Parts: sequence; structure tokens; C-alpha cells
Amino acid sequence: MANTVGNMFTGTLSPKDLTAYTLMRGVTDFSNLVQFNNFETGYSFLIVLNIPKFLDTLATQNDEYSKLINTYRHILEYDFRGISGFEDMTSESSEITNGTSSVNVITKVNYQSASTFTMRYFERNGLVLSKVNELFLRGIKDPKTQVKTYDGLLRGPDGTASGAQIAETGYENEYFEFLYFVTDNSCRDIEKAFLITAAQPTTAALAEVTNSEKGTIGWAEVDMSFQGVPLSNPAINAKAVQFLNWINQNTVFEEMHYGYQAVANMKDPNDLPYQASSSKVDF
Repeated sequence: MANTVGNMFTGTLSPKDLTAYTLMRGVTDFSNLVQFNNFETGYSFLIVLNIPKFLDTLATQNDEYSKLINTYRHILEYDFRGISGFEDMTSESSEITNGTSSVNVITKVNYQSASTFTMRYFERNGLVLSKVNELFLRGIKDPKTQVKTYDGLLRGPDGTASGAQIAETGYENEYFEFLYFVTDNSCRDIEKAFLITAAQPTTAALAEVTNSEKGTIGWAEVDMSFQGVPLSNPAINAKAVQFLNWINQNTVFEEMHYGYQAVANMKDPNDLPYQASSSKVDF
């Protein structure tokens, strides 16, 4: 019985077998387009799996923090337009030589580790993105003292550690976790999926929203940069499949099936004041 090796790409879209086609060799058969189903970019999703524990706790302290932090999380996921920062897998070679001739052989393969990922969003009224990033950065290190405060959660009602909302500090309280995946153009199958773990925002966009020039009006587009570690394996693919299935069950991708609010709120003919009723005369 032959040995079997597990498929490391389990959970992702399986390619078509193109070995029966001549593709671009010789006469190209453009009447048989099954050969040319190329990968299309631009179909991607971001899932916010976790936000820092101390931000989660801050959201329970008052209504304003709750609205701010939950809206921030919602914008990151539902207003997602794309991401940059992923790198190619690369290799390094060493030379084998006899002094006159040589050959290079791969002796090391490099895979992306700690990196910075950047997503661009339009800031909303109320400066949701800037405020939450400021909450995060000030909470993990006060910029004037460099002391970790968790924005007051480390103090109890009497100003001491007694009764504190978070008893101990630790990096485990301070990271985001994202699931990012790319799909095919039907948004039904996973092409590639990554878990971005140990993620932290690196800046609070203050310059973009405060610098101004009179007469120059425009939307404030801010960089949301997170440092984190990308991971990829079949278990992560399986989670991505679950989330993509949920998205497809709860998202309308066909306009003809979408219930526009304007249509739901549209008045009936009898509700319009200028509609005149005509008298019907029977002869």
C-alpha cells in the first residue's frame, strides 16, 4: 500500500486539471475557455477575532466607551477595503565550487515573521479610529511617564490595586487577532488564509485629522498599521471556510435580492398629497 501525504492546502480552492490542454503552445483554442480561468485579485475579507482584553473591559465602563470600541471593531471588519504587508516566501543559496566552476543550491528558506500590515480607512465623525488607537497606546504606556495604566483599569475605587478591573498587566491583555482570507471571484471558496496574531496598532492618526489648510476640504483617510505575525496552515484554512460560509449566509451579494431601505420606506400612492383621484363614470 502506497504511503499518503496530507495536503497542506486543504480547505483552499482546488485548481482545475489543465494537463489535457495545450494552453499557449501552438494554436491557442480560445473557443475552450476552461483553460484560462485566471486568479482574480480584489476579493478579500478581514475578521476581527479578538481585541485587547483591556479594551474589551473599557467597553464595559460607560456607554461612550462601549459605542466607541464596538464601532471601531465593526469598521475594521465591515469597512475593510484591502491590506498590504504580506511578503513572498524566499530562499537563500550557498555555493558549491571546485575553484573554477560552481553551482548554487538552496540552503535556507525564509517565511514571513514579525511584520507590519497596513489597511486604509476613511475616518468617521467622532474620530472613532483615532480615539481607540489613542486609548490603546496610552493604555499600554503613558507617553509622558512610560507607565502601563490600561487607562485606569489597574486602579480600584480607592486608587489602589484592590478592586482593580484588571489585576495584572501582561502582553496577553494587549493584542488584536485577525483572520484574513482571499477568495475566488464568487466569494465561495478560499484561495489563501492567514491568522494575524499578536497584532498591535502602531500609531494613533492625530496628524491626519488635525492638520488643516483653510479652503482645502476632503475626507481624512488614515493608515491603520498593525504589527503582527502571520500564520498559515490547514487548521486556519478550515476556520476561514467557516467564516466565509457565515458571511455568505448573512450577506447579500446579488443586488436584485437586496432590500434597499429607500424601497422599504417608500410611500404608497395614496400617501402622496399631490395624487388626485378621478371620478369613475359608468355609461
